[in-house]
Amino acid sequence: MPSKKYARAFVRILILLLVIGTGIWLRALETARSGQPGWLPWKTQATVTLYFKDGNFLFPVSRRLPNDQNLPLAVLQALQQTPREGTRLQTVIPSGIHIRSVTLENNVAHVGLSAWPNQPYAEIAIVDTITELPGVTSVDFNIAGEAYGARTKRIPLLYFASATGLVSIPAKVSTSREVLDMYLSGPPAPDLTGLPPDVRLLAYDYSGARNALSLKFSYTPSLRALATERPDRMRTALLGLIATLTQFPEVRTVQLDFGGQSRLGLGQCSDLLRTPQTRPALLNDERLL
Repeated sequence: MPSKKYARAFVRILILLLVIGTGIWLRALETARSGQPGWLPWKTQATVTLYFKDGNFLFPVSRRLPNDQNLPLAVLQALQQTPREGTRLQTVIPSGIHIRSVTLENNVAHVGLSAWPNQPYAEIAIVDTITELPGVTSVDFNIAGEAYGARTKRIPLLYFASATGLVSIPAKVSTSREVLDMYLSGPPAPDLTGLPPDVRLLAYDYSGARNALSLKFSYTPSLRALATERPDRMRTALLGLIATLTQFPEVRTVQLDFGGQSRLGLGQCSDLLRTPQTRPALLNDERLL
């Protein structure tokens, strides 16, 4: 009878919901026991970028964290914990330093630490990690209850391709044009990759109304060879160029054109060409390290 048929369907749906609810409860229980953050269906996630030390450079790592009121503090706590073993990455905040507080007010992050981390790149890594959060433009430090130094704005970075992903290099510049000129001068180490040295900038067009930057470059044999022989490195280099330029708030999108080509090499980079590109959502996905 139809009533029995509907009743059986209702029971099946009820059992399914019970199984799903039990799974969520068990996972939340396990999370609570371990003291570690876990997945909850009603909790949204934010992708944050953490800057670790990798030899003489910085190495940005994208990680997903719960997007709640504790996110600013959680970001700095995550920066104090290096990714899994085998990555060779080092934190700039030693474990003996206590992160006392991180609060946001009027686009400024107020960071309280028990001591100053006397590590190379410490200030740059902390400031650029915190200012990756939407709306945060500068950082005030408080060390052991006392104000430390002047308010620090984001330090521009050059992003070049390496064998393990994008690496970051601090740049003493203040505009997107200056950082582009420095990027085109080439990477500081032979194992890093940017655009080949014979590639020339032909046109630089910026629209303030759209916060859009359009760049036209020459298409050279060395560029074609790089894209054909090392397509992954070529793609990473282009993503690095886009990340280098879109770190400035006045540049929301970048459009790259190489001699009107619709693709480079075998076409692995075609989606990055001749269309506006926003800042890459992931800079070295931690899950792929």
